[in-house]
Amino acid sequence: MVNVAIAGGTGGIGRAIAEAIKDDPRHQTIILSRKTLGNESVGLPIVEVDYQSVDALVAVLEKHQIHTVISTLALHIHGVGQAQLNLIEAANKSATTKRFVASSWAVRALEKYLNLLPHGYQHTAAYAALDKTGLEWTAFNLGWLLEYYGMPHVKTYVPQTTFVVDMASKRASIPGDGKQKMTFTYSRDVAKFVVAALDLPRWEKDTIVIGDKMTWEEFVKLAEEARGEKFTVVYDSVDKLKSGEITELPGQVAAYSYFPKEWVQSLFSVFGYWVTEGVFDLPEEKALNKKFPHIKVTTVKEMLDQSWKQK
Repeated sequence: MVNVAIAGGTGGIGRAIAEAIKDDPRHQTIILSRKTLGNESVGLPIVEVDYQSVDALVAVLEKHQIHTVISTLALHIHGVGQAQLNLIEAANKSATTKRFVASSWAVRALEKYLNLLPHGYQHTAAYAALDKTGLEWTAFNLGWLLEYYGMPHVKTYVPQTTFVVDMASKRASIPGDGKQKMTFTYSRDVAKFVVAALDLPRWEKDTIVIGDKMTWEEFVKLAEEARGEKFTVVYDSVDKLKSGEITELPGQVAAYSYFPKEWVQSLFSVFGYWVTEGVFDLPEEKALNKKFPHIKVTTVKEMLDQSWKQK
């Protein structure tokens, strides 16, 4: 049994992890949050913290005798990276804290790839900081979240994101030639592996979990079967992606009311380039699935059929 703190556990993938761990009586878990009000439905104690104060964070970790910190902080938001750096420093100073899960929740890509992202520096800084600590740490590699293609018909706390395939509009803009393998994993399945990993005697820096793997061309075929008609498909060349451009999908246009168009285009063009480089093709032989074969994962076909057939 270990005491666990989830940073950012009131929403997103952190909420999925919180729900998975609260039913395990072996672990005592708290959620670290900037605010405590309005989040009682999570079902775990919520502790208000000041991410700007390392000393205050140390005090919270030691008060609750936290052994493992799981960070799910949203590093795509500018400035949040410093909050995680402070949490890393606090965990290293805490007399009780021994393990740290860095906020990644996609892939821990090589630095040359992370540096292409507008917020990539927040990830590289965290990994560099962790390497300088005495903490045992890991980052979960899961590819791309599968529920993005089941929304709004699937249970998730992750906000809508449209990448490559737009299920609602029956369109796709495929990076490169569409023949590179992708990894897709449902956040609720990831959460089960996170809880299971707490029992491992040793952590690698990369923890891999795999829900399903296939090419984007194969994915589109399953999407067409689920929706019952052909999709409009275009291919974005590597040169186009490297120039920071993508073929817009209706779901991405809708995001412009929340994020600048240039930021959205830049982000997804980088992810598209990563696809062509095989960054999302995670090695099955290293996957945590092999250590915990009893954990059932959701396949792409299951997600698409359950979410979209007869709709």
